[in-house]
Amino acid sequence: MSSKTRFVGKLTAKVLTIIFIVGLTLISFQINFHPPIAGRAGASSISAPTSGSTRWGLETLKAKDAWEITQGSDEVVVAVIDSGIDGSIPALEDKMWKNDDEVPRDGKDNDGNGYVDDVSGWDFRDDGQLGELEGSLHYHGTFVSGLVSSSYDNETGSGGVAPNVSIMDLRFLDSAGRFYTSDWGKLADAIDYAVENGADIINMSIYANVKPPELVHEALRRAQSEGILVIGISGNNGERLGYFGKWKEVFTVGSVNKSGKVSSFSNYGPELELVAPGADVLSYRPGGNLATGSGTSFAAPHVAGTAALILSKRPQVNLSELKQTLRESARDVGKSGKDESAGYGLIDANESLGEITGTEDTNVTDTQRDEPDKVDKTYENPDIGTIRTTDGRNFRTSRDI
Repeated sequence: MSSKTRFVGKLTAKVLTIIFIVGLTLISFQINFHPPIAGRAGASSISAPTSGSTRWGLETLKAKDAWEITQGSDEVVVAVIDSGIDGSIPALEDKMWKNDDEVPRDGKDNDGNGYVDDVSGWDFRDDGQLGELEGSLHYHGTFVSGLVSSSYDNETGSGGVAPNVSIMDLRFLDSAGRFYTSDWGKLADAIDYAVENGADIINMSIYANVKPPELVHEALRRAQSEGILVIGISGNNGERLGYFGKWKEVFTVGSVNKSGKVSSFSNYGPELELVAPGADVLSYRPGGNLATGSGTSFAAPHVAGTAALILSKRPQVNLSELKQTLRESARDVGKSGKDESAGYGLIDANESLGEITGTEDTNVTDTQRDEPDKVDKTYENPDIGTIRTTDGRNFRTSRDI
């Protein structure tokens, strides 16, 4: 073999080695690189209901008493910005918002709103039509929606606070219940969609790890300027609350347990408005099986449902009046008056409707709501991160979602 041939052979080997190393580096980069996580679904745990599990939150809210006045109207729309909803399950199938100006599956943007075939909402996560991913949906959005407006089941006591209102499905979280720093524009678009397509209330049971950019704040301001109530969560770390709840445009909700005490995981702060049932509450997961869940994520839809009942009975109520009614009808939790751990107190659907319709619940007394108190974090500590359903199977979870 000539020296020239040996040289060419060595050169070829070096080139191939370099190509191989560069290829491995690129593959590794593609595998490991993704935008940083910006936030998550605000639930702390899901577990299998015990034989005695009931939908205790409805009783706590006095929802059944409120239903004697109204169970809600399908003209009132609650937009759920979350992980997507399995609207095919029996408890939710007739609760989904219907875009009457859109012809299903004709491939056209009939109403000219920029979204093709958006018959019940839009998938902002994958920028497409809803209804194609029910088998892989994260549980969170379905569970939240069931607390707002699922059909009442006499056997289990499960059902939404406002069982006759409509749910607009705006999918934003991925299949692990997360969103990323590259997703802020999607969130702003989801908020704007709700505003532009007739939502009365927006439920955002999500939290951010970092301060969101101004474009999201501007979208929330637009929602407020249109009179839409945006309900958010305090979060589940037992610490001072962060975003989105820190913004005044968000009506921030914390959690109480069955004993009526503030949940130990429920974040606190002067921005907190109300608390609602959020520990071991009963609702649905994709597929239709019941599960119990804990987290401020599940407190927020109780307030959304109550607000929807108010708007169903008095559509002319403006945003300021709606917020004030929710605050003034709340029942004190622990210390008297507004405080950082419970806000104005525990949501009361019956008293809220009583104020709107001119009736009063004599069991509820007026309270002073002024001086904030320090939070008491000595309450129950639910199991975090376990997801189990009535059929005994585990499904998607993470310690911090």
